[in-house]
Amino acid sequence: MMRRAMTLPRKALIIGLDGATWDLLMPWAQAGHLPTLARLVREGAHGPLMTTIPPVSASAWVSFATGANPGVHGIFDFVFPKPGSTEIGVVNVTLRGAPPFWSFIEAAGGQVGLVSVPITYPPQPIRGFTVCGFLVPNQASPYTYPPELKEELRRAVGPFPLHEFEGNRSRHVGRFLEDMLRFERGRTAAVLYLMRHKPWDLFACVFKTTDTVQHEVWHLLDPTHPRHDAAQAAEFGPAILRYYQEIDALVGRILAEAPPETFVVLMSDHGGGAFHKFFHVNNWLAAQGLLHFKRTPWSLVKRALFRAGVTPVNALRLVNLLRLGRLRKNVKRGRGRGLLRRLFLSFDDVDWARTRAFAVGNFGQIYINVKGERPQGIVAPGEEYERLRDRIIAAALALRDPQTGEAVIRAAYKREEIYQGPRLRQAPDIILHTDRAKYVSFGHADFGSNRLIEPSIGQTGHHQMEGIVLLHGPGIAPGTVLQGANIMDIAPTVLYALDLPIPAIMDGRPLTAAFTPAYLAAHPVQRFSSPLMEKGAGEGAADGREDYTAEEHDQVMDRLRDLGYVA
Repeated sequence: MMRRAMTLPRKALIIGLDGATWDLLMPWAQAGHLPTLARLVREGAHGPLMTTIPPVSASAWVSFATGANPGVHGIFDFVFPKPGSTEIGVVNVTLRGAPPFWSFIEAAGGQVGLVSVPITYPPQPIRGFTVCGFLVPNQASPYTYPPELKEELRRAVGPFPLHEFEGNRSRHVGRFLEDMLRFERGRTAAVLYLMRHKPWDLFACVFKTTDTVQHEVWHLLDPTHPRHDAAQAAEFGPAILRYYQEIDALVGRILAEAPPETFVVLMSDHGGGAFHKFFHVNNWLAAQGLLHFKRTPWSLVKRALFRAGVTPVNALRLVNLLRLGRLRKNVKRGRGRGLLRRLFLSFDDVDWARTRAFAVGNFGQIYINVKGERPQGIVAPGEEYERLRDRIIAAALALRDPQTGEAVIRAAYKREEIYQGPRLRQAPDIILHTDRAKYVSFGHADFGSNRLIEPSIGQTGHHQMEGIVLLHGPGIAPGTVLQGANIMDIAPTVLYALDLPIPAIMDGRPLTAAFTPAYLAAHPVQRFSSPLMEKGAGEGAADGREDYTAEEHDQVMDRLRDLGYVA
């Protein structure tokens, strides 16, 4: 058992750049455009950081927090099929089935500060403070711990920015980039205030819009993208670079607040790259005869309209063509969203008593409708279940883009091939994986399009497997290039840098290749078992419940739609 009230040898500072990729950052740093990053690369150790399969922010950030794979912590995406129901739930921190690494820093007597770290809502009691961001329903929600910190921040620096699209979303690239910077400036003001006025031994904060910007403007950075516009790239390229330069400067301001001997981690939850086409997994499952629709009169009418092309995606194309942006926003939210489900084909129209497989999630994770596990399950566990999984995987790997002949799915996994742990049964039964996510496999809760494969609409960039990691501080060997780092390695690496033993529950390993031989000799890696691990550090039991009200659920789903994570 770790003893309390020990003196930590130094502070640790973690700065997350959501979705950041060396493909963009390194050339700019080498050209002198990002001086803070260039200095950290020169003085520290850096390399690619592999993320979870698939590269979903929800599971990735929780693997960062716990040092464990999703089979241990139980978070596989932002959304999940609720147990005993056909409804879709949204994740939150109470579903996390393993303790975060900062619990062990607290147990050693350390003070912890968290700002905008994903999947920390609702805020949990902590030895220190938490300010949640992503997936907070609204400004009225209790998003800080202690609760009074919310008002303190408002008085000190203004209301904490929760969501980058809280105002009207500008389709003009220059204005969009300025909106993203305004958002990050507001958050950074809160970070700097807390670093100056609150005690902390570990401080972690995340820049959210580095991911949002890549989603929206990748086609302007990539001349090979089908939607690349050379004139727009020339017009807005300097503004895109200025965005990254200001993020680099904000990172520099945060670093300047930390003591010189602070152990620093700069990281991303996944990478980013080109996104060309949607693969609509539920349409494909229906075409395979594995997903069926009700035969009620209205469902039959909706299906006929669906076949004729009356779909939300085509409606959205019309709205965009007519520049009816406000209508688009209103229809996607609240009552408008319910109207869409009544008018267009949706999960409400699925005949579960005849459906053998369905997809839910940001990357089209496939669930089998198993007897005894789903409310109207029809697939028998055991041999029938395995035969069906084999059939789906074989068909997915054989799928080709009719326009190019390219394979759409590069790999397809049974859940036990990539996840291990007590939450394995909560995982999707099959996980489809596209190598470089040229195709994004969406298993939406609605049937947005009647096509199997089609060009993307809206976003042009999406998540890739390789994010970034950079370590800087005492004991780090300058100029080291890291190989084989995984997002699960961050938690044990931070504990190691603070001279703390590493819990046996963690799948990750400390990135010892980043440290000098002298440091390694003086600081051997220690592992330990603790009752804290078994109890999940007071977290929820990851039993599939959802601690959002119906209204909050809808608000959080709206945030995910704004980011393109659900339909």
